[in-house]
Amino acid sequence: MNRYKADIEESKRRVEAWWNHELLDRVVIKATAPKSSQGAYAETVAGGKNAGSEALAKWFTDPERVIPGLKKDLANTFFGGEAFPVMFPVSIGIVVILANYLGCPAHYRTTETVWSDPILERWENRPEFKSDLSNPWWRISEVLMKAAVEQADGYFVGAPALNGPTQILDALRGTERFLMDFYDHQDCIKPAFAELNRVWYDYWVECTKIIQPLGGYFYWMGIWSDLPSTDLQSDVSCMVSQEQFDEYFLPFIAEQAEMADRTIYHLDGPGAVKHLDSLLKIDRLNGIQWVRGDGAKPTVEWIPLMRKIQDAGKLVFTSCEKDEVEPLIRQLNPAGLMLEVTGCQDEGEAQRLLADARRWTGQRRTRP
Repeated sequence: MNRYKADIEESKRRVEAWWNHELLDRVVIKATAPKSSQGAYAETVAGGKNAGSEALAKWFTDPERVIPGLKKDLANTFFGGEAFPVMFPVSIGIVVILANYLGCPAHYRTTETVWSDPILERWENRPEFKSDLSNPWWRISEVLMKAAVEQADGYFVGAPALNGPTQILDALRGTERFLMDFYDHQDCIKPAFAELNRVWYDYWVECTKIIQPLGGYFYWMGIWSDLPSTDLQSDVSCMVSQEQFDEYFLPFIAEQAEMADRTIYHLDGPGAVKHLDSLLKIDRLNGIQWVRGDGAKPTVEWIPLMRKIQDAGKLVFTSCEKDEVEPLIRQLNPAGLMLEVTGCQDEGEAQRLLADARRWTGQRRTRP
């Protein structure tokens, strides 16, 4: 029996059915909860709130700190439904880490976030974008992932948050310069995206080679797959027009979808909805993760949008509150729906929710 999750094989079957737009006994639900009243394991960085960059660097990069801390988090978490015990030794808080692989210095902010400082100031002297497995940040990532795999005692290991070509170029240039490039340097953008997609693919393949021996593929969304899978995303797309998105962004997102066996696009907030119709035309795209955004309407108020996604033949993955699970099951197709439920206080509450979801799914299947 898996030490972190007793029903792991059953959960795999349920998620595999979801990937194939099929339904077993209930809608796919990820529900985690702390195992003790103390909540999740908490560790503080040396120096606390005044920690310097050296202490923060160790926090993110030292396997002897990273992996034991993550193991304690896993051990104190109940993984209900299709939530899997997966460790991200390369923190997903390192935003667009592939920009670091291309030479951007890391800018440590807190124990949760690392940004990259832009390095591409002028197009006239930009270097060729290519993968380099001797890059210091890649070497750090490789060491962390391999150490996590070697020490695995029932958990999976997820890939870093590599992001896609649009976010990578945004990080390399800086957002203001990047957006002005659509007016001042249009001819430079597509060749850069083409190179960055090849770089992205090279590093993604390297990551999948490392994590595959544990029996599944994971990225930051935490969705299990027995085939190589990845997220696609472009949060900066909220700042460009539909026409610019279709001309400059969409072809390279579609190309990424061709490179991986399974893909889910991260559609982040109301500002990104304008691009949904274009995304739904990507044949190889499996699904959409809908994120309603900070301060936006509750998830249930976005049911028409998620129904549109399902009607286009795509899967839906979204987060919701406990009291939103029933209306989402009743108004959407459970066979193509995955819910990540927030707010379960303990294992008992999560188990009750899963039992209710099975009942609601059964009622949804049998209604006239």
